[in-house]
Amino acid sequence: MCDPDFYIESPRLYISYFLPTCPKHCSFLVQLYNSPLFISAEGKTGVYNELQAQERIQNRFVAEHERNGYGTYLVSLKTTPTTSFDESQPIGSVSLSKGDSKDSYSAPDLGFSIVPEMNGNGYATESGKALLDYAKTELGVTEVLGFFDPNNARSRRVMEKIGLEDRGVRKLAAFGGVEGAVYALPGMEDLIKYGIE
Repeated sequence: MCDPDFYIESPRLYISYFLPTCPKHCSFLVQLYNSPLFISAEGKTGVYNELQAQERIQNRFVAEHERNGYGTYLVSLKTTPTTSFDESQPIGSVSLSKGDSKDSYSAPDLGFSIVPEMNGNGYATESGKALLDYAKTELGVTEVLGFFDPNNARSRRVMEKIGLEDRGVRKLAAFGGVEGAVYALPGMEDLIKYGIE
């Protein structure tokens, strides 16, 4: 499933699969998941070494792509305008995720995380737009949600720049009933049909 030669290209970035057999990808996931910024937004993941990262990629990321046709992707930077895919530098992740439990929402949600030293350069926005464009044109995905902490102004700006609309703060049953800011693509009028009260 996870083709090592697959990537989505944007002006400054490559968006590709995380590969469980790639030490560079496993090492980067450990770095990303243990950055203070990631932990403050998502909490601790239990991924502290490359073996745990490999297991996360295989058991969650690969499985998610096999189940839905989309999932979590690696975001890599072209360090020069002519940087090849193989030479690009991992800087974060971008995802379209849809759970498989009875409490899961029926539309995928968009997520992103960039390592702290690369924040503020528009990479989350660029990767999110590129993934949504690919998902729409190649996979037929036209309904996408976004969830984040209502106090996270950075995520709010990114969601709005990508084109999602503010639908208020709601209790999110799929996330244990916590209150979260909810965003959705234009045209998704009645969120109850996606499982959001």
